[in-house]
Amino acid sequence: MMVNASSSSSSVVFSQTIAEGQARRKWWWWFLAFARFFTQKRNFDFDHQVTPYVSTIAPHEVFPSVELIFKGSHPGVLNKGAQISAQPFFSPENSERVALEMIEDAEETLDIFTPGVKFWSYERRRGDATTTENATKNNNNNNNNNCGGVLPSRAMAKESFPVFFALLNAAKRNVTVRVLTNKYDDEEVGCDGRVTMKDFLSLANPEKMEVRYYRSTSFMHAKYIARDGGKAMSISSVNWSRESMRENREAGIILREGDGPDRLFDRVSNRAFEYDWKRAQKHARGVEDIAKEEMAIIKGSAVGDAKLAKTKGMANKNAKNTIANDDSVKPFVTKMEKIPLGEGSSVEMFVSPDFSRDSLLRFLRSAENVVYIYTYQITDDEIADTLVDLAMRNDVKVFLMLSPRIYADWDRKKASQVQTRLSKAGGKNIIIHSAPKHFRYSHLKFIVKDRKSTFETLLMTGNLSPSDLPEGNIFKPCHGMSSCSRANRDINVIFREKDGAIASKFLEVFEGDLKMATEYSNPTKY
Repeated sequence: MMVNASSSSSSVVFSQTIAEGQARRKWWWWFLAFARFFTQKRNFDFDHQVTPYVSTIAPHEVFPSVELIFKGSHPGVLNKGAQISAQPFFSPENSERVALEMIEDAEETLDIFTPGVKFWSYERRRGDATTTENATKNNNNNNNNNCGGVLPSRAMAKESFPVFFALLNAAKRNVTVRVLTNKYDDEEVGCDGRVTMKDFLSLANPEKMEVRYYRSTSFMHAKYIARDGGKAMSISSVNWSRESMRENREAGIILREGDGPDRLFDRVSNRAFEYDWKRAQKHARGVEDIAKEEMAIIKGSAVGDAKLAKTKGMANKNAKNTIANDDSVKPFVTKMEKIPLGEGSSVEMFVSPDFSRDSLLRFLRSAENVVYIYTYQITDDEIADTLVDLAMRNDVKVFLMLSPRIYADWDRKKASQVQTRLSKAGGKNIIIHSAPKHFRYSHLKFIVKDRKSTFETLLMTGNLSPSDLPEGNIFKPCHGMSSCSRANRDINVIFREKDGAIASKFLEVFEGDLKMATEYSNPTKY
């Protein structure tokens, strides 16, 4: 059979044209997908910033108050270190008890930063059973799958989170309670007569207790309780979850100041809280669907009164370590002690995002011989480069202990990249371990280093990450846009001391946990 050459060549050209067109379309499809990924809004369901945030809260350092005394014609200095004291504490052994004591000891006011506020127990799961139009009416939320909460009577009878009852008790004894937290768009909302913990707290005593949603920057990440105008402040990595208080390794400190005119509370932490509180959105819950007898329980006029008296002792009963399957494996426990700051000591406080990156980098770069870091994750490249520079150029020994598990997929991937680079680039001067695996997460965040014959301890509520220590001083609303720089609210405190009493408490935990740590491996999901 004869084949026409011209028709054959035409077929080849036609086939090539089709193939080229398919290749172009494929290339164009990938280009559109790539462009869409980098220009679309990311759904950060917690980001509700509405106005630009400008850094104005400068770091501030205070010293123990001193009193001049005279011996003949020569003045001397008498140190009164008890004016400023610090009390380190750690999860899982003490953080639940500390939260309770901070609330129960309050006489006038409680100001609280916490990323989330939820009951520990649930009556039903999200999306269960039928939901009514009350979910939309009371919460302006058209997603019926978010219907949840518990009946108030069940909350009073079955709830196991002692902080919930402690807050109700505080309001009953006329303490003004202000709770500042995040609004998560996909979290469950109270409906069908049921309430969330935020609902219950807001309805129980509106004149004395209020819950608001943070809107100053992208996310409120601080864990902070201040009572009675700053007489005592708890600063920590501890979230209000069962896992954080009873299963994680966490770290915190109770800071007590005197009544002087130049307190950290007035100059730093309370300035941040008041700024954020004024811009926050009040949590609201309608009551049309709540039965009268259930509402009476919320108001404390029914069986609630008897239950509210049962907070003391709950933490001691329930806060045992539940994380070890093997009874022979227990976390290292350090004794809680109030430590007065001695002569020559000082305390510096700074908040994120206000000048926090500069403060952190300045702290690290001043190390002379050794740095100990026990933290959840390192996802910031500049911080990693700083540690490598310390190790390679300055011959500083850097000891790192990192969580063997990380919750979020993106954080876990980025942490694996950065931390692997650290382990390879630091030579013999960077020693990395994975923290003991009998903790669910090692979520604490502290750094101890030496400098000019002093010990310096930095305790953070945030991670070594770009969002907790962001670049710049002006942060515009971006609601999760990929081109925006997210900025979290965090509170950080540095102790500088000659005797090392505070540093030794954190180093005890580092060294104690190191005995059960393993050679570093990339983090996994729990």
